[in-house]
Amino acid sequence: MRKLSLVLFICLLASAGSLYAACKTEACQLAVAWKNDYTAIVLADDISREEYLAVLDAVAANRGAVGIEAERVLLGWVPRPAAARLRAVRGVKSVVYDAVGRPGDVVKNAQAREALGFFNRVLSGEYEDIVEIGLAKPSDPLAGCIRQRSPDASQLQIFSSGITGDAGEQPDELGAHVEEPDHAHAFESPQRPDDVTSYFWFRTPYQNPNMRGRITVQLFRMESDGTVDPNLYTWNTTDFQYAHDQVWGAFNFWANEAYNRGVTLSFRVKTVDILSRYTRNFVPTGTRYEPISRPASQDYLWMNDALSKYGYGASPVTAENVYTRNDQFNAYWRNDPTYGNFDGSFTVYVVYNPVGVAPATFADGYRAYAFYDGPHTTVMWNSGGWGPANMGRVLTHEAGHIFWACDEYYDAPSNTGCFTCSNCLFNVGPRNQQQTPWILNANCDHPTATGCDISRVSCMMKDLSPGLCAHTPGQVGW
Repeated sequence: MRKLSLVLFICLLASAGSLYAACKTEACQLAVAWKNDYTAIVLADDISREEYLAVLDAVAANRGAVGIEAERVLLGWVPRPAAARLRAVRGVKSVVYDAVGRPGDVVKNAQAREALGFFNRVLSGEYEDIVEIGLAKPSDPLAGCIRQRSPDASQLQIFSSGITGDAGEQPDELGAHVEEPDHAHAFESPQRPDDVTSYFWFRTPYQNPNMRGRITVQLFRMESDGTVDPNLYTWNTTDFQYAHDQVWGAFNFWANEAYNRGVTLSFRVKTVDILSRYTRNFVPTGTRYEPISRPASQDYLWMNDALSKYGYGASPVTAENVYTRNDQFNAYWRNDPTYGNFDGSFTVYVVYNPVGVAPATFADGYRAYAFYDGPHTTVMWNSGGWGPANMGRVLTHEAGHIFWACDEYYDAPSNTGCFTCSNCLFNVGPRNQQQTPWILNANCDHPTATGCDISRVSCMMKDLSPGLCAHTPGQVGW
């Protein structure tokens, strides 16, 4: 009987494995190169902060790396010979390289369950299949994907980088002792390139000067409740989880690129959507507005609804006030007493717009975008026609901008993207010409730019291709 059961079990595994396939193209293999030796480290439920940080140190000491921090589960890369040593570290329950059966039986924490579910889908090949679908369906450049201040401080516009559920469990005390960041720089309209500082939202000291160390990312997936705008589009459970996988894949890309260059980098992707008291699962964050039906310049309206659930609502509700409150929200999580302190912090907002039903852009024609240095980036389920299978690639690109990476594409119809092979930020930012290194943008695809690389290459900051050009690592501070 035991032999029969074993045979049946093996057959079931073989059947399940046949549902998914490994990458068929070289591009897909590059896109999921971080899958090699992918490891899950399961931590004890009662692990202390000191023990948690000691585990991170032990992974690094054993020539491994953590890419994603998910509270009671760490995802990354650990050499197999080091697994036994890590299992002996206090607070570590297991180090696994194979899919975990029934994650809910292994960990109770909702964030940790999501991490092990993602880990299983990566190892099964399910995630690779989605990446393959996305790579086969590219779209137009993410034109105008960097946000700017307008000369009118009451509004926000898109910047062309070439010229420059249930809220019952939400904590009430968040942010009670967070200091307001400095917004002392002026906002006049610039008259020459070296005045472009007035076009941006960033502050000094910079909030995210380098993509190094430990970064905390706060994730909201937005859902209209029909209060102000009609509720036109509603997340289903499958798409909601799918979006989370895409977000984690995006940050695995950056963590792996850093690891390959000897740079320590991990992302704590903190789901700040509502945790239902009934199902113990996350549900979308409600807003009175239908985000996709509004122009991008009004994003502060639905952002304020999300931040208000944590006590970070603005009054009055203006773009400046909401973005400042988002800064303070980020500062709280950066100094999180349980898992912090972190070296950087920003927020990701995901807007739901089902393919073929909802518009692929906001009402003013814009799609995914980010601010240099934060406080946030916004991506869609279907950003400008890239589709949900490419949501992670879009976020990967936008996250690069948070840490000062330049666009390398040029889109002639919208006249947006890169305009120079010199430094795309001219004389501002953490790597301006008064500091070293002075970072070029020599992979810029503008047809009239001078001083460029003789042969331009495809890469993440140009056409969302896997990999980085030679200049992007320096731009993000590596």
